[in-house]
Amino acid sequence: MVKFSSEKLGDSRLLLVILFMISFLVGNAQHVTTNGPEIGMDEGARVTVLGEDEDNIYFCSVNRGYFGGDDVMFVTVYDKKKRSVVIEHEIDEDYGFTTAFMQGDNVVLAGSTYNKKTKSVEFFQYAFPVMNKRKGKIESKVVYSVPAQGTKYNWYEVLRSADGQVVAYLTYLRPSSRDAEEYTLDVMVCGIGGNEIAHTQEKIHGECPNMVKGFLADNGTVYVEEHYRTNQKVSSGGTMLMFSTAESLRYVTITADKQVKPVQLEPEVESIGNSYAELLADQRLMVFGSAKGGVGMFVLDKDGEVAKYGIYEGEIPNLPENVKYDYDFYNENRLSFKPYQILSLQDGRVLVLAHQHMYSLVSNGNSVRSYNDHKNLYLYLFDEEMEPVAFVTRPYGSQSSGDKHEDLPVALEWGGELRLLFNGQVSNYTGKAGRVWKVLNATKMEERCLVLGVLDNELQFDPKIIRQPAPKKPFTSGEYFEQLLKVTEDAVYIINHINIDNFIEKIEF
Repeated sequence: MVKFSSEKLGDSRLLLVILFMISFLVGNAQHVTTNGPEIGMDEGARVTVLGEDEDNIYFCSVNRGYFGGDDVMFVTVYDKKKRSVVIEHEIDEDYGFTTAFMQGDNVVLAGSTYNKKTKSVEFFQYAFPVMNKRKGKIESKVVYSVPAQGTKYNWYEVLRSADGQVVAYLTYLRPSSRDAEEYTLDVMVCGIGGNEIAHTQEKIHGECPNMVKGFLADNGTVYVEEHYRTNQKVSSGGTMLMFSTAESLRYVTITADKQVKPVQLEPEVESIGNSYAELLADQRLMVFGSAKGGVGMFVLDKDGEVAKYGIYEGEIPNLPENVKYDYDFYNENRLSFKPYQILSLQDGRVLVLAHQHMYSLVSNGNSVRSYNDHKNLYLYLFDEEMEPVAFVTRPYGSQSSGDKHEDLPVALEWGGELRLLFNGQVSNYTGKAGRVWKVLNATKMEERCLVLGVLDNELQFDPKIIRQPAPKKPFTSGEYFEQLLKVTEDAVYIINHINIDNFIEKIEF
């Protein structure tokens, strides 16, 4: 094990002391616009930037349905100079599109389905000029299909590379026979013009995963996170019951030269839990989570090998040093450590953000409401060699209502500096440090502010309020920073939620 502290890191307690000596002043270096254009997407939508030019940002958003599936899709063209929506296309969820990419002046919608008539998994596309109002009926074209007769519980999804130049069609086929001990993995990788880059199909001996999550690198490498549920049968009063007891993860790499390579992990690395995975800027896959005695991570390369791994000793603090919250988070022992962002920095370093989280359902007898509790902010910084260089636990707490919006800080690089952007409880950033830390409550709009601050190389934070409630600029009911849209040289574009609608706003120097 490697201990996540050293002289190079500095003493985390000292960092926190210094942190609380910072004067929480309202910043005037940046400001955020208001009265931006309304867009169709819902809160918590999955947003993908499709492209950007001198005038416009092109992006796609897919709303979340009531049961966690995909709902309505919107393709939006936003004019950066005029701060207006040029055109927005609404695509009904019945068409089954899940992602999109740009091909010249066209936007290409992509989706997948199981065709009962042909007994095959079909991947389909539909293209139209993004700047023109779409007319007529959508008639999708099947671009790839996988025979699936004699199978069930199939899993299939369309993957898009970060550069938008490559797509992959990922399919898992599980035999319908309960006694079968093998399944089929099919991966077709294509350029956006339809040219085949690599096709891999392999029968794999063993248990088929219950769910998968795919990642597509720009070079055509596909990384797959496979989820397996362990079930246990329990007999009660002569009745046989079955319930899920645990979930384990495995990783598979499908290389650009058509090799299917299950990833071999060391036992201590394999035990990493509550993990989160993301592609790095160099197109390797990083996995980060909790581990025995601390946290752990590993990095997979394009050949399916573990290029780097580490288990780092050090307690995950339940509270930052000398901090108490004004809210007890109820059943606090149910909160779990959860990484949620991995950010590759321009100089090769990597920042990981995590928090403690609990999802809960509360009934008042007449209705049931859902809540997301968020406690603490854990920041882990790795250098360009993926060695740990800094770790800080910061006070942060919020409770967001509903299961779509998670009210969490977002890390970004802008103007040559590393920053945090988030909804804050205004008194935490305007009063004296070292007191009880107030948790941001979803229903108290008058206590809300927008914070954008700089993180230095030791992860010390200099917060600046860039918008807060005021007589002339009050927060409207239900208003909050929803999610980050795009960072450019000149501005940071965000999606702001007001009442039940979303708007594009701009943060600028």
